[in-house]
Amino acid sequence: MATIVGRDKRYRVCGGAHGFYDAGELIRKHQPDVLLIEPFLEDRDGIRWIKDLATEFPRIRVLIVSRQSERIYAERALQAGAAGYWMKNGSAEELLRALETVAAGGIYVSPAINAMAVQKFARNRGHFPQGLDLLGDRELAVFSLIAAEQGVGHIAKELGISRKTVESHSEHIKLKLGYVNAEELKRGARELIGTALRSPQSPS
Repeated sequence: MATIVGRDKRYRVCGGAHGFYDAGELIRKHQPDVLLIEPFLEDRDGIRWIKDLATEFPRIRVLIVSRQSERIYAERALQAGAAGYWMKNGSAEELLRALETVAAGGIYVSPAINAMAVQKFARNRGHFPQGLDLLGDRELAVFSLIAAEQGVGHIAKELGISRKTVESHSEHIKLKLGYVNAEELKRGARELIGTALRSPQSPS
């Protein structure tokens, strides 16, 4: 993992650790912008460790890199203070996309987790973060895939609609949420879907 990140000239790897104690010492020493951690390996509460890191180092963005199921842990990790969750069986390209998103201030999860968030909020629209409640169901599905950095072609295939329909939904979303251009739409999608995932939901 360090090799993959180190090959990208945008980033500098400042250290690596093999345990909770060593990690804490390195974090205090280097104060990295983004911290990549696997919190679920040792005999310790990984979610509690994420909360402790978020409290002690609020400026540092935490990207979870784990073999543990994202369907079980991703939402809990985000609620604890992480800014992203990447499965270790993913590609190097996905890891760098996750790192880029988190470093830029966004929230990264896989398209599958975005889809789970959409399904959850579709069942309980009264608990949408402000802004998402303005979107129709199909617009919300498009919005969540935009948040996952998916292009028009992929979104069209995923939802079984045409590229033109995806572009039309994107324009409607921009109008409803006040985004001026595609870049603002992407950034806003990451922020709002990230807020949705990080917010504990009331039972439906």
